[in-house]
Amino acid sequence: MAKLTLMAVLAHPDDESFGVGGTLAKYAAEGCDVHLVTATRGEAGQIVAPGVATPANLPQVREQELRCACATLGIHPPHFLDYVDGQLAVVHQGQAVGKVVRLIRQLRPQVLVTFDPQGGYGHYDDIAVHRWATIAYDLAAKGDCFPEQTAEGCIPHQVSKLYYHVNTEEQVRGIFGDGPAAVMMDGVPFAFTGVPQEDVTTMIDIRAYAEIKMRSIACHVSQVGDASGEEPMAELQGQAWANYEAYVLARSTLPKPEGIERDLFAGLR
Repeated sequence: MAKLTLMAVLAHPDDESFGVGGTLAKYAAEGCDVHLVTATRGEAGQIVAPGVATPANLPQVREQELRCACATLGIHPPHFLDYVDGQLAVVHQGQAVGKVVRLIRQLRPQVLVTFDPQGGYGHYDDIAVHRWATIAYDLAAKGDCFPEQTAEGCIPHQVSKLYYHVNTEEQVRGIFGDGPAAVMMDGVPFAFTGVPQEDVTTMIDIRAYAEIKMRSIACHVSQVGDASGEEPMAELQGQAWANYEAYVLARSTLPKPEGIERDLFAGLR
């Protein structure tokens, strides 16, 4: 069997660390090939650390921050789709799906990870990437889809499992406490969606990789400021909601699992 390969398709630098960083670190440490596809360079993001970046050089700064995070997590350098932050809902959708299909055919993962249909808190970029990855999962195995790729040597490939990363209701309460569970975007609060525990199919224990996850978050200085100290990490460790990353198995070529999965590669090893 081919080496176990995981491919995550996300929208912006820092999505990988905050969202699925523990999972990526875990499988990289286990010897799996772990690839990250990022749609943009996060050029519309807020600069929270004065002197780290300017609006003019923010794409380059955030790219280097993402490369730092990938190295910290132990995964391959990022693959960029080269779109502009905040514009994913209005780009040519067929071309975007084609880019993801090409990467699936080149990297040949057994497992694909992306956002849930709500994009976590309704971010239009995240929702667009969710759609691209989901459609690409369906099309990458079909030789009559994007046939020019086959002619170039990108042979059709069937991904075995597609997972949506979700935040459970417990995690949302842990993050926001008693305050409103929302993220401000363009001056408007977007509600952060928590998934009921009964809808979760897969729980990945990341306690052994919590420190790596925090160090990868600290790479994104322009977004989080100086998070390199021990206090933020100590605050998170021991919190039950921070000990795991949750997923919903959305597509699979394997029989439906019984109970909660503890491994994205369950049934594939």
